[in-house]
Amino acid sequence: MRLCTAAILLAAVALAAPPATAHHAFGAEFDPNLPVQLKGPIVRIEWVNPHSWFHIEHTNADGSKTVWMVEAGTPNTLYRRGITRNTVPIGTVVVIDGYQGKDRAMRANGRRMTFTNGETLFMGSSGTGAPRDGADPTER
Repeated sequence: MRLCTAAILLAAVALAAPPATAHHAFGAEFDPNLPVQLKGPIVRIEWVNPHSWFHIEHTNADGSKTVWMVEAGTPNTLYRRGITRNTVPIGTVVVIDGYQGKDRAMRANGRRMTFTNGETLFMGSSGTGAPRDGADPTER
């Protein structure tokens, strides 16, 4: 009887647990041979786990505009670097250097965000397999 009760209790706890979210390495989704530089205003920010996303309206060479999703580090990682929800208000014009997704969609992994005053922020996660491109201030 106790074994049955314990099994039911264990099953209830397992079913009540929140689902785990997968975390991926840079190389699983992004191509180090496809660097991109995007310039334009930030139109949306998703401050979510496992990665934050900055949406930027980039003006293409032909004058058309495309909204790109740019992956950044986790909210906690960004916060520890001094980047908060209020650091980059919607509408802020920035330049983002990063790497396009392997699927060639309008999605990139951001490495460096540069503001019009020249200030830069490191957007990426360290140790995820991203290229050593000098953007990560902890690289030696």
